[in-house]
Amino acid sequence: MVRSWFLLVAALLLVLPAEPNVSAADQPNVLLIIADDVGYSDLGCYGGEIDTPHLDQLAADGVRFSGFHVNPMCVVTRTSLMTGHTHSQSDHYRRSLPVARLLKKSGYATSLSGKWHQPDNPLDAGFDSFYGFLGGAIDSWTGFERGKPAIQTNRDSPKPVSEGWYSSDAFTDRAMEEIDSARRQGKPFFTQVAFNAPHTPLHAPRESVEKYYERYRAGWEKLRRDRYDRMIAMGLIDERYVMSQPDAEVRRWDELPATIQEQESRRMAAYAGMLDRLDWNVGRLLQHLSDQGLDEDTIVIFMADNGGAYSNGDIRTYDQQIPWEPGSNAFVSNGWSYLKNTPFRWYKSCAQEGGVSVPLIVRWPAQLSGQEGAIRKQRLHVTDLYPTMLELAGATYPTHDGDRKLEPLYGNSMLPLLRKPGLPNLAIHDEIFWCFNQTGKALTKGNWKISSISDGPWRLHDIQNDPAESQDLAAERPEVLSAMSDAWFQFARENTKMPASWRAPLKEYQEGWGYHRIRMIMPAYVRAVPAMSAMDVPCDTELSFHFSKEIRFANSTGKTIRLYEAGDTQSVIWQADPEPGHPDEGSRQISFNDLPRLKPNTTYFALSDPGWITVGNQPAGGLNDGAFWYRFRTGPARPGLLDGLPVHRPLPR
Repeated sequence: MVRSWFLLVAALLLVLPAEPNVSAADQPNVLLIIADDVGYSDLGCYGGEIDTPHLDQLAADGVRFSGFHVNPMCVVTRTSLMTGHTHSQSDHYRRSLPVARLLKKSGYATSLSGKWHQPDNPLDAGFDSFYGFLGGAIDSWTGFERGKPAIQTNRDSPKPVSEGWYSSDAFTDRAMEEIDSARRQGKPFFTQVAFNAPHTPLHAPRESVEKYYERYRAGWEKLRRDRYDRMIAMGLIDERYVMSQPDAEVRRWDELPATIQEQESRRMAAYAGMLDRLDWNVGRLLQHLSDQGLDEDTIVIFMADNGGAYSNGDIRTYDQQIPWEPGSNAFVSNGWSYLKNTPFRWYKSCAQEGGVSVPLIVRWPAQLSGQEGAIRKQRLHVTDLYPTMLELAGATYPTHDGDRKLEPLYGNSMLPLLRKPGLPNLAIHDEIFWCFNQTGKALTKGNWKISSISDGPWRLHDIQNDPAESQDLAAERPEVLSAMSDAWFQFARENTKMPASWRAPLKEYQEGWGYHRIRMIMPAYVRAVPAMSAMDVPCDTELSFHFSKEIRFANSTGKTIRLYEAGDTQSVIWQADPEPGHPDEGSRQISFNDLPRLKPNTTYFALSDPGWITVGNQPAGGLNDGAFWYRFRTGPARPGLLDGLPVHRPLPR
């Protein structure tokens, strides 16, 4: 009997999380600040022109990291942050244990203020208190999400907010209250402030927006070069970072008329104003720590959840969106996204560096004395924060949670790097596996990285010598590509619970950026010729759209698809109104061979009326050159219908 009891106790010790092995006096407070959709170079201390004096001071008093990676979207990054696993490893927390539960067990007062965007309620994940919203984005003036109140306290039903409420201010107020509450209880605190800002819709006080109107008149191309030069000067990057030109999803600034340039300047000012206000609230948090005498023993971590977001909205309503008015729906365009993610390409949702490289700043006066203002360049991933926080708390990660076997942690503690800044580049984290739907896949291992956009062919980059992914080496190093591809699919099969469609074989052809958006309004869309965001398209091109289901034109009379130059949004240069009986009806593609000869070196875009085509019994939504765009750019005149594909691979039969 005694032996059985001993074995039972021993088994429980293996299953249950250990009690903290450090005293409460040795456990630092943790203030984790998360910004939503901030690009790699947006902060002043990362080369940006937006006024972020408080975050800049945080960096001056702490350490910046230039090699920190997250996941392609906010929801999957937050999963990794809370679980220490890649999103698909966690399987909606079924194989994970939220970090707040272990911190709470270790004696921390745990609170979340702001955005959750994870399963269930934060209280189910170990937080003592919650004030914010459960979903992905809100109106920052009204607290509404999809037309309904979204702001709630703990498990209470969401309620309307008071007049004058603003999300960043309110979330900061609540976080300071929770810090004070923990202090009264004599507990260390883990306070997570998850700002909605600067996620769309872009909302900010008028004075925060208008100060930036003139700052963006120079356009995204010049400002991107300016950011790059500042980043080089501050030592954040070096000459190995070669900037690439965008594809046709980004309009060329000098081709836009003055009216559109002015409109675009105002749109980016809304984003800058929202980030400006976030920075002001970071200053309030830091001042509160100082006023309470908590600076020395609090580790402050600032991060973003993914790279800068891409185009959204509707070209016909841009001027109607006033960012200081509740209910407005302001967004920015792809050009400004190209600026946000300097020196990288691509954007949120993809696993190229532009989608997964973000700022990380850590300040901890008690332990980082002498490292103020330093830049660390080691490779890190968001999953490294989970074991870091456990080590800070003196907690250990269990093998089981009750009868649930837990997945081993994917990341490693960053504390060795904070203590020994000279550690090798891969000392904390080497392999990073990414997958988000069909939009972004990648694997980094050693000096190599493979990546795929919209399930197109793998690209291969030597990120040691080409960290900004300017050269695709897939054709030159097929043996490396094959080994990396095998490793990605093996990890997907053996270590994740992702749907089979997420790990289906990649396509042999490449659709450009925007493919995932157009599929939202035409789910059976397969490809177009010219391809989405294609470059160097022949001036005598035809136009065709290909689908996986049959097309019809019932009820489509008077509903057109139209083509415009990017520099003249009022003049239709071509349009079509397919009607019942069209020769392509009943097939899976529609082709137009009556386009006029197009101008060379010019960006074109399409608009369409909802219902201009029915695909598989579902009327298509409308192309609006905002949230749902189709663009391509011509090159010098030459024959050849397929010359415009961004990646020259065979088209499917």
